[in-house]
Amino acid sequence: MALIFVLPEEARGLLKVGDWQRVASSASLATYLGSIEGVDTVLVVSGIGRASAEAATREVIAEYQPEAIVSLGFAGGLTPGGAEGDLVIAETLMPIEGTTLTGKPVASASTLVQTAQHALEGKDIPSRFGLCLTTSHIAANPEDKALLGQAIRAFAVEMESYWIGQICRESNLPFLAVRAIIDTVDHQLPKYVVQYAHKVGGQSRWRQALPALLRPWWIPGLLRLDKAAGRARNSLTAFVLAFTESYAQEPIGYVVLESE
Repeated sequence: MALIFVLPEEARGLLKVGDWQRVASSASLATYLGSIEGVDTVLVVSGIGRASAEAATREVIAEYQPEAIVSLGFAGGLTPGGAEGDLVIAETLMPIEGTTLTGKPVASASTLVQTAQHALEGKDIPSRFGLCLTTSHIAANPEDKALLGQAIRAFAVEMESYWIGQICRESNLPFLAVRAIIDTVDHQLPKYVVQYAHKVGGQSRWRQALPALLRPWWIPGLLRLDKAAGRARNSLTAFVLAFTESYAQEPIGYVVLESE
């Protein structure tokens, strides 16, 4: 199985669990090999956006031939009533620009969705199953997020999973997307996140923090975001551990759902 995260912060909790070995990969990827609940696993940190997600997915398929791929990371919430750290299991993904849908839906494999449902039974991890949107830019404003939730009836918006799912479908490879909410529908993301998200790359935490230190009025918002990221990361880590346990116990033989 392959797990594709977007940012190091999203994968950090899982990398602290179990025995992982970092292996050589392309300059833009961080790739680790390990085992979770007896399931051989490759974990990749791809970087932000479509190009990075597509490159990571193609490299993982070519190098490791996984029997399933799970896309994981943070997302923005689009509907009222959710909280930071809530999970969205994407039964369907659609690409969007502004409020315009720009492509055909991609569905997660039904059996992987069922495995996720089994994994979450009895767990104290709030979750929703449904539609997730993939866009090319960060949805930062509450007004924009609320409009997407009302117009499209989607639970979350992010920037990579649709493109990962599309490649998996082309390769007839079972796929699932799972996102943890880091900013709820009524939360305004700090300007720093929007402005610097594509630039941090592999920089040290000091270099990432430097712009905020030079603009101290950003710090309260960033501290709040850091707490939200911790909750979201904990939810992703707990989900992967539970999902992998269920995955190991259930028969393989998943069927990829074709988009309509």
